[in-house]
Amino acid sequence: MKKTSEDQLSSFRVAEASPRDAGRGLVRLDPLDLTRLGAEIGDVAEIAGKRPTVARVMPAYSDQRGQGLVQMDGILRANAGAGLDESVTCARSR
Repeated sequence: MKKTSEDQLSSFRVAEASPRDAGRGLVRLDPLDLTRLGAEIGDVAEIAGKRPTVARVMPAYSDQRGQGLVQMDGILRANAGAGLDESVTCARSR
């Protein structure tokens, strides 16, 4: 992932996505983390574990907030080369 001076790059721990989000190309982040990344609901973010991939960002459900998590389904985890409880970086795509 290339980082320019204006990019906001943050690290998150991978968590399982809600079954209703599976296969939809979504990741869920705490709304405060969305703000820190400069992203809004529906923006595209680049997520990188061993490899970079992209997904649309949505706010996390209230019980998952404040924990430094990114909720991803199995397809996105496979694309990013990341497993549950591993660390990935996220940045808003430009």
